[in-house]
Amino acid sequence: MINSSVFIVSRLFRKQVEDTCHVIEIAAHSSENDSVKSCSGPARTHDVLAKMEPVKVGPRVAHTEQFTCKGGVDARRLVDLSRKGLYSVAKMMGGNVLLEEQWDCIIRHAKLQKRDEFKVVVRYSATVARSTCPDVQKPVQIESAKGIKGLMTVLDRHADIC
Repeated sequence: MINSSVFIVSRLFRKQVEDTCHVIEIAAHSSENDSVKSCSGPARTHDVLAKMEPVKVGPRVAHTEQFTCKGGVDARRLVDLSRKGLYSVAKMMGGNVLLEEQWDCIIRHAKLQKRDEFKVVVRYSATVARSTCPDVQKPVQIESAKGIKGLMTVLDRHADIC
């Protein structure tokens, strides 16, 4: 009787160890595969602004933000937030429109223990300009943004402006 229960426990324990090793092996080999990447493609200007001649063209500015999200990722919303951050910098520089806009978004799992938390990095760059036409206030190619389904809660946000 003791031998059979020890055998069952040892089989269960061995199965747990095998499963744990399998999970660790998958995590070690699939760190690249666990990310969701999306981008706007080459730099482009909104059609409305492309037809108008800017009054003054300024420097190209890049804005990188890192978000920690829980539950899901609404990539369109995060790209829009990053664009708004870049637009506020452009206004401080004397511009009122963004030209030649480009963005990319990378979503990764935060840690193995926190399966519903994600690290999101959004890089948004554009050329600051002054124009008689108002800014569109919408990221270019926003349809290309890929997210993770679920109710998104932003736990942390950090920004870098270059």
